[in-house]
Amino acid sequence: MKKFLSLIGMSLLALILAVPAFAATKPINVYINGSKVSFTAGAPYLKNNSVLVPFRVIFEELGLNVLWDAATGTVTGTSPTLKISLKIGSNRASVNGTVKKLAIAPVSANGTTYIPLRFIAEATGGTASWNSTNRTVKIQTPASSASDEAAIRALIQLSNQYYNEEKAISFYSLMDSEASFAESVSDMNNAFETYDIKSIIESMEIVNLKGDEATVYTVERTLWKGGYYIPDELDEYMYTLVRKNGTWKIADLESQANKVLLTRAQGMKAATVPQTESSAIIANVGKYYQYMNEKNTAGVLSTMTSYGEEYDASLKSDYEDFFASYDLTYTLGATNIFHYSDKDAAVYVEAKDKEASEDETYEQALIFILSKSESGAWTIDETYSVSYNEV
Repeated sequence: MKKFLSLIGMSLLALILAVPAFAATKPINVYINGSKVSFTAGAPYLKNNSVLVPFRVIFEELGLNVLWDAATGTVTGTSPTLKISLKIGSNRASVNGTVKKLAIAPVSANGTTYIPLRFIAEATGGTASWNSTNRTVKIQTPASSASDEAAIRALIQLSNQYYNEEKAISFYSLMDSEASFAESVSDMNNAFETYDIKSIIESMEIVNLKGDEATVYTVERTLWKGGYYIPDELDEYMYTLVRKNGTWKIADLESQANKVLLTRAQGMKAATVPQTESSAIIANVGKYYQYMNEKNTAGVLSTMTSYGEEYDASLKSDYEDFFASYDLTYTLGATNIFHYSDKDAAVYVEAKDKEASEDETYEQALIFILSKSESGAWTIDETYSVSYNEV
């Protein structure tokens, strides 16, 4: 949070809370950037045209980490660029080591410590206005600093760069976690060995930036360049960032939406495939739909690649639950192999499905990714849904 120490002076019009002497009067409401602050430890009070508020909530709402020293009665709020300390009964406060005078000292009442509201608002770079008619304090914090926004954007771009450069260790060095990333790094390196893809950030929006936390929304395009086939995709992500010791880190990354980028024309463009391999690939896809219509779990699993007993057992359970919940009939339509290598193939499939209890038939477009085993058998590894109105 930026320092606006020039706004802090000896002539502060102190809005300070007194001890609960006016409980019967209209309560005081506090708003920060238009959002009402909820006080659970004690309500704000007005005395001698001054307001005090419970320290913990207001510190946290203004993006400060809270420290309480019971032995000295000192409250401290910190951020990477700011440290404010106030002591119960003292009309002196410290802002980044500089002593400032308070109009009224912090007080303690009913186990809660109350601090001057305007002083804290201005010490953190904001402004505070008092409406005596509505008994409302409105605090407006400064817009996020350009340096913070630049650092956040640079972090997201750097994570994308490391991903494209296949630097798993560097990529995870940008993450915030006390746990080891060894397993995640290993998984990412295995993915780099399998796939050759490039990620492009098409747009980035800082949705929220408050104190040491930020939320960033991105739209990213993933393009297949070689190796094991994976369709091009457009993804929407929500990043959660935190700032620790002055450095922004990625705390969380969630996918918000995903879209496969394949048109019908692309899916129906035939790849060059040896006839025997083409027949085996198409036959396996056909068997998959045959077993789906028969609700034959074992048959469906026989068309798919095995990834170990635990994975296979989980997949079996999923299909059994699916067949128990739905009574669908599938009609296979256009089928075309649009990508082929001696190890993998991608098949574009159009199919219709109908629920027994409904009259309407639904059209689907899918991509089946198959791999060839050492024995020469083709099995299904992955399936992707293509929005039908895009094909």
